[in-house]
Parts: sequence; C-alpha cells; structure tokens
Amino acid sequence: MKSTLLITACFLTSAAVFGSVAHAGSASEAVTKMAKSDAKMATSQEFPGVDPTTTGSVKSANDFDARGVVVPNAEVTLAAGVSAKIDRLPFKAGQKFRKGDLLVGFNCARQQADLRGAKASLGKVSSFYQGKKRLKARGAAGGQEVREAAADVAAATATVDGLREVITLCNISAPFNGRVVERHAETFEIPATSAPILTVVDDSALELDLIVPSKWLRWVKTGSTFDFAVDELGKNYKARVVRLGAKVDAVSQTIRLTGSFVTRPSSVLAGMSGTAKFAPPTN
Repeated sequence: MKSTLLITACFLTSAAVFGSVAHAGSASEAVTKMAKSDAKMATSQEFPGVDPTTTGSVKSANDFDARGVVVPNAEVTLAAGVSAKIDRLPFKAGQKFRKGDLLVGFNCARQQADLRGAKASLGKVSSFYQGKKRLKARGAAGGQEVREAAADVAAATATVDGLREVITLCNISAPFNGRVVERHAETFEIPATSAPILTVVDDSALELDLIVPSKWLRWVKTGSTFDFAVDELGKNYKARVVRLGAKVDAVSQTIRLTGSFVTRPSSVLAGMSGTAKFAPPTN
C-alpha cells in the first residue's frame, strides 16, 4: 500500500514538473515571437523599404535600374624615367593639354655629359679596331686581336645607344588629348627613378561602368539604350550599351556592362556616379 502511494506521488510530481516546463517553453516562444514582431515593426517604421526577413538590403524602387560610374577612356600615371631635377612642369591639376605637349621636362645635363663621354670612347675603340684590321691585312696582327677590338666597338656602341635612350626620357610628352588629374611632384624636385610625376586622363570619350543582374542578358544587348541620371548634376543623359562583360560572376550572378553617352556631355566628369534606367523588356 505504501509502495503504491509512493509511486503515485512520484508520478504526480513528474507530471507537474513537465507541465511547468511546457508552460515555460510556450511562454518563451510567445515572448520571442512578440520581440520579432516588435523589431520588424520598428525596422519598417525607421527604415521604410527594408525587408527585415532578408539580409537587410533595401529593395529597389525599379527592378530595371542599375548603379554605375563614369570612367575615362584612359587614365595614366606618368613616372620619372631618369633621376634628375624637374625643370618644367607647365600644367596644373584640372588643366587641359593636347597630344604631344610637353608635360614634364628634366634637367639632364649629367646624362648628356655621359653620352658625350661614351661617344668619345666609341670613337677611340673604333679607331683602334680599324688599325688592327689594317695590321692584320699586312700580317702584323692576329685574328684574335681583331675580334677583341671588334667586341670593344660593340660594347661602346651599346653604351651610346643606352644613353641615347635615357636622353629621350628627359622630356615626357602627352600621349593623348586630356587633362591633368594630380601632380605628384613639383618643379626643382629630384624624384627617384620610376617615381610618379603626373596622373592624366583622356576624357575625350567617357564610358559608363555598370554591374547588372546576369538575367538581364535575356534582353540587354549591345546597342540597348538607357537613361543615365548623374547624381552630382541631377540630370539625365541618353546612353547605350557598347560592350558586354566576358564573364558572369557565379556568386553574385551579375555581369559588367560598359555604356557610353549618345552625345558627350561637357559637364560630366570622370568619377561621377549615377543610376542607369533601362526600359522594361517587352517580352
């Protein structure tokens, strides 16, 4: 009888404990659901357009819009080919230049003196070589002596050619029509060899760098037109796709497109950004 009462008491105690745990679990789930609901409501009120059930990204107002950046036709940083004092640096940041204009001029007096010395050495060994050839014709010199003299001439000629090439680096001319972006050195400085001097851009033909969903390849082709709204100017310009990317990014499922303005706007500068607005596909 006592055993039966003991077993019954244990059973009732366990049931009470399990009931309390279940009730606590239900209460915890309810609290969690309420917290999520409150967070979702707060997020919606504070950041309209944000979907809290996703990664938090803002939904686009138009499924056929894509962000883009205006890029120049070419951008080059010109570096010093010689270690010499800068004599001339005529263009400042923002100024325009024409192809062939002098952009950087170095004082290469030392290099020119080296070239003169190399030419003198070349003349000396050349005269010696000619004398050895004449002596060999008379049997007074051997073939080995003539070959060694010829090798000296070749070495001196190479030295002269190398110094002439160095002299050509004393002046840097503009490779295209463009503008100066930044000056990395100033007149009278002596930059190290390969140190940057000027950064220049060819902005005669601007391009638009866009990254769009790869699914757009179903309807976006070379020649497709779109409107490009420039953020900095608040204006829209007509543009067209000129190149499609060579590869789709498998992770983001996007592809790079290159566009160009139908008419080159004078007020648009490289580095500006904006939104490309494509017309919805018809099928």
